Amino acid sequence: MKDIIKKILLFLILQIAYPTIFYILFIPEIFTVSIYVLYLLTNYVIALADALIRPLTKERNPSKIYDFLMLLMFLLSPFFLIAAFYENKLLISSILPFWDSFIVSYVGFVIYLSAGIFVIVGRVQLDKFGSGELITEEGHKLNTEGVYKYIRNPMYSGALIGVIGFGLVFRSIITLLIVSIFYFIVFKMRINEEERLLYEAFGEEFTDYKKKSKKLIPFIY
Repeated sequence: MKDIIKKILLFLILQIAYPTIFYILFIPEIFTVSIYVLYLLTNYVIALADALIRPLTKERNPSKIYDFLMLLMFLLSPFFLIAAFYENKLLISSILPFWDSFIVSYVGFVIYLSAGIFVIVGRVQLDKFGSGELITEEGHKLNTEGVYKYIRNPMYSGALIGVIGFGLVFRSIITLLIVSIFYFIVFKMRINEEERLLYEAFGEEFTDYKKKSKKLIPFIY
């Protein structure tokens, strides 16, 4: 029960209070447009579900660079949204009016929702080993079933797909590209470190698994 309360409090502070302050200050219009409100509510639901499922992290990760980039990603997240909003308002709407369509936004929302569901499915299938810690625990088994049968890092894949959905919801292009590249770099660092640890823990079993699965994109990469 204490863990659940802690998770909910962290969610309220980090996922709702922190970004909402900046939205109110810089883009209060976001709360008057239905697709944006729908996006925010969906984001909150996905974030809450992920927080409740994810085990609490009890140890710091050994990579200080990765920790710094994750902190930076979190701190910048509301500003990515603000940048996308103003990119559309000041640039896209006048230069690329065909892109400034709510059809693009709703397509983006469907992509974002699908990505969120994919992340949650990946989290559920990891069960108690889905914390943010870069360790292999006692009793840790290599998960090769469900979505993990086809892709080794579904949560990172889902997050990257979610970035595409986010960019489309706010009908941005430049912000979408910048955020996608940033996320890919951070996730690539994390994946490389995770796979190194998994190889140390499971050896040839993990090598065989790598041959049968893809890193981020099913059947492609």
